[in-house]
Amino acid sequence: STAANKGNSLFIALAIIVLAANLASIVGKIGLPEVIGELGVGMGIALLAHFHIGFWAEMIQNQTLIILAEVGSILLLFEIGLGSSFNELLAVGKHGAVCAVLGVILPFALGCFGIGYGILHSHDLKLNLFLGATLAATSTGLSVRVFRDLGILANPACQIVLAASVIDDILGLIILAVVSGLVLTPAMNYLSIAQIVASVALFFMVTYLFARYALKQLVQALLKLNHQESMVVGILFSLCLFWSWFAATLGLASIIGAFVAGIMLDELTFHRQGLNNYNLTTMLKPLNQIFVPVFFVYAGMQVDLLAVINWNTLCLGFYLSVAAVLGKLACGIFLPKEINRWIVGFGMVPRGEIGLIFAFGGSTLGVFNAQIFAAILLMIVVTTIITPIALRLLVVLGVGDESTI
Repeated sequence: STAANKGNSLFIALAIIVLAANLASIVGKIGLPEVIGELGVGMGIALLAHFHIGFWAEMIQNQTLIILAEVGSILLLFEIGLGSSFNELLAVGKHGAVCAVLGVILPFALGCFGIGYGILHSHDLKLNLFLGATLAATSTGLSVRVFRDLGILANPACQIVLAASVIDDILGLIILAVVSGLVLTPAMNYLSIAQIVASVALFFMVTYLFARYALKQLVQALLKLNHQESMVVGILFSLCLFWSWFAATLGLASIIGAFVAGIMLDELTFHRQGLNNYNLTTMLKPLNQIFVPVFFVYAGMQVDLLAVINWNTLCLGFYLSVAAVLGKLACGIFLPKEINRWIVGFGMVPRGEIGLIFAFGGSTLGVFNAQIFAAILLMIVVTTIITPIALRLLVVLGVGDESTI
């Protein structure tokens, strides 16, 4: 009877979470990203749990809800991977490559040394490394939307942001893979580090061999048995979960497997089977519209504002925000003068859903306590809000632009 009641509570909670998350997307109408509304719903639920209102206190650590939230994060990275490709990576150009590399190294250094050692005076290497990894993340989806709204998507600066985001995502996830492996290793020594690097190398080598020699044949064989849309969705979802499991088995983060699985697949693989009308990202949208908001809401549920918001948290959030902005602004320092470096820098500033996934990983692994996690969420919100404001002002005022927008 108790188990049945818990099951019924989960069903009601899940219904409320999905509905509330979609209602919260109304913040998009005032120029804010939907993720802000979804995090807000989660934080509101955390307040209900704080006062033990309803069944929400049980939901904070409900194992089934945790699994559903993880599925949401996996599907989100899978969708981002589907939007990238190896061909884009090869064609990224030197400017995009330099921006991407600097846009990872500089924030990572600021997070690890500036915030970890400098501000927190922490000698916990795992904490400092994870802070660096979280600041190294970037989420250019918001910037792309602003570029499109402003009609400047074809501007060279915007194209560099688009190009750099491909390498940025891959470098960030490799860093996450290594740092997560170090966190899970009981003793940090040269042997353990070598094992983690070997696991990363093995993962990408097997991925490359599978993508090159087996993926197309597997897709072809399955579609010969059934070429309906349901089979295509089944192939996408199954490969996403399988590669997430494969990454986790090697000691890497499951989201890395999901992202790489998305990169492996391209529509050409399916078009060759006569399925020219299928858009893979569109086909996954119904799944993502359910599970991804659950992840964002659940992440917000981990922040009890009454318990963690204090002067220290606000200060740490401020320092993280400053480091997050400065680290990305500097990534365009070597660009030619005719390219607007400010647009490139602010275009790389948002942490959004990618930063949230990194932060959630640190919280799940026990690296971040509730106060640090709350400060990181504050940084994510700040970088997400200031980006569209800054980009619009740059375009209107023409700051740093020697070309025609």
